[in-house]
This record gives sequence, C-alpha cells and structure tokens, in this order.
Amino acid sequence: MRNIRYLIKGDYSTEQLAEDLRVQLDINRQNNVRITPVKNRNEVIVQVPEASGSLEEIVGSFMQDYHSGVILE
Repeated sequence: MRNIRYLIKGDYSTEQLAEDLRVQLDINRQNNVRITPVKNRNEVIVQVPEASGSLEEIVGSFMQDYHSGVILE
C-alpha cells in the first residue's frame, strides 16, 4: 500500500472531506482504498494499492482544490 497525505487548507473539515471522497470513490467503483481523516494535523491520509495510476488520478482530481500540499510515502 502507498500513503498519500493531503495537507488540508483553510477551514475545510477533514471528516467531511474524507466522507465526500469515499462517496466519489464508490461512484467510480473504487473500493480498495483506505481514507483516514486526521483532525489535529488537518490532513487526510489516503492509502492506495501500488501501481494504481487511475485511482491516484481520481483522488488527486477530487482533492485538488482542498489541499495546500501533498506528501507521498
């Protein structure tokens, strides 16, 4: 699994963003993803399987307006 940490900007709720991302991934039939909101660090951690380019593209596209930075682990 690969971790992508999105540093959330502004006053967005990490819990709400995580839930909205889950809904978006369900619509795209991508259910092999773990999403963890971290409220005290104001970030959302997304775990995706290795070599999942289209899945990372879906997540990145959804999160583009909500994050101020990305950390790949």
